Amino acid sequence: MGILALSYNDLPYYLKSCFLYCGIFPEDSEIDAWDLIKLWLAEGFIQRRGKEKLEDIAEDYVYMHELIHRSLIQVPDRRVDGRVKSCRMHDLLRDLAVSEAKDAHFFEVHENMDSTFAISIRRLVIHQNLINRDISQCLHNSSSRLRSLVSFSGSTIGKKSWGSLQEHIKLLTVLNISEEKVGGHVLPRNIGQLIHLKFLCIKGFRSHVNLPSSIGRLVNLQSLNLGGNNCNIPHSIWKLKKLRHLECRLGKVSSQSQINKCVNGYLGVEQLTNLQTLALTGGSWLEGDGLGKLTQLRSLNLSQCSISYLKTEFFESIAKLTVLEILDLSFTKGHTKKTLVNRLGSVWEKKNVTIDHHNKTLLPGLMPLSHHAYLYKLFFEGKLEKLPEEIEFYPPKLLSLHLLSCKLRDDPMMILEKLPSLRILGFAANAYTGKKMVCSSGGFLQLKRLRLFNLGELEELMVERGAMSCLKTLEIWFCDEMKKLPHGLLQLTNLEKLSVGGLSCIESIEEIKEAGGEDWDKLRKIM
Repeated sequence: MGILALSYNDLPYYLKSCFLYCGIFPEDSEIDAWDLIKLWLAEGFIQRRGKEKLEDIAEDYVYMHELIHRSLIQVPDRRVDGRVKSCRMHDLLRDLAVSEAKDAHFFEVHENMDSTFAISIRRLVIHQNLINRDISQCLHNSSSRLRSLVSFSGSTIGKKSWGSLQEHIKLLTVLNISEEKVGGHVLPRNIGQLIHLKFLCIKGFRSHVNLPSSIGRLVNLQSLNLGGNNCNIPHSIWKLKKLRHLECRLGKVSSQSQINKCVNGYLGVEQLTNLQTLALTGGSWLEGDGLGKLTQLRSLNLSQCSISYLKTEFFESIAKLTVLEILDLSFTKGHTKKTLVNRLGSVWEKKNVTIDHHNKTLLPGLMPLSHHAYLYKLFFEGKLEKLPEEIEFYPPKLLSLHLLSCKLRDDPMMILEKLPSLRILGFAANAYTGKKMVCSSGGFLQLKRLRLFNLGELEELMVERGAMSCLKTLEIWFCDEMKKLPHGLLQLTNLEKLSVGGLSCIESIEEIKEAGGEDWDKLRKIM
């Protein structure tokens, strides 16, 4: 431990807090790098440098990079663009961080709920599930110095607990609750009193979270994350002008009534000009050109978006978001009977673009994404008829493309194989309804992973010699009409993993296994 302590003591002062903070996570856990950076920001650990964004300083330039370089945190996984996706602390380094943090009264990790917490505690981390007790009972001796409350226990804070709990958290800046149970989560009506709050996270899956209207008083809030929970969000959310990250993928924002507009003034998404991350369910807030005014937006995720909102202003807004890195759009028919493509034909016409109505094409926005120089990940869910054939239409640095429920009629491979930087490609839920896919020689030169999931009509995948020369992973699941392995599969010399599921390729695998020999030796090494 002495040598490790020397490594810690050698850290610059601005890195020591960041290193210690990594100790709040449970032992052996894989830490989401993006969540960690947002927590660092909320805690005030990141120092400004000129006009650089705090997130960039934390991730790319100084903080995380330096901790990795000094081998104080490990990197188990990276994103497709090479940046850190997750990190981890060695057990001994975590023990050091927890010990140093306790000595410095930086934070305390509690895994035993048999005793109350220290009076002077500033940052409280809870790992063990509170079976018969709630957090407020454990805090009844504590003063109001608590600044951060982080729980990985999966415990629910009930409605009755909030009243007594709020006595101890008036100065709270970070509230992070991991909710594992399926149930309801109702935040207290007066949560707006926590005016110092910068980070609010209630993670879970398919629980239900109701945000009270007082959320609009959290004027210092920088990050709101409700995970995979179904959420009701009041329109007062648009008051939070310091908000940088709004991540509520299944969150529905209420509409502002005309009376409320007259009394309190208009509230809309365009007022959140500091937003870098936006994930919401589509709704009336998309009407108009407000979205296009969020020019700092880097990640946009719109789910369950009715095509009734797909008007000219929406697509013009997408075109203006030129610093986007991730675009995730999921469309539903809503109340209209028109297909997505038919709905959008008029957009092209208004832009004086000639369209062949017998050969309609679509990519989100229907306008070229060639000016989106930073856009590397694109996910699209919704019915299409044909992909744009012009390569100039697509983002120039597109690395990852996922298509879901698109019902494409023509083989998309002949178009997508020409994308020069594409590394990950996925099709799911009848994204393609044809019987055959062909990867031509010289195509997909950078592709490393191909996923085919639940393509009910697909019977054959043909890989010509010289195609997909860098492919490392091929996944074929529930393509039950595809009885044989892809033609040309065994000539892919860089293939490391073949994953099949359902009835996909069963006949072919059994035939090769029975025949044995060199082909079976190659196949069993990658399965």
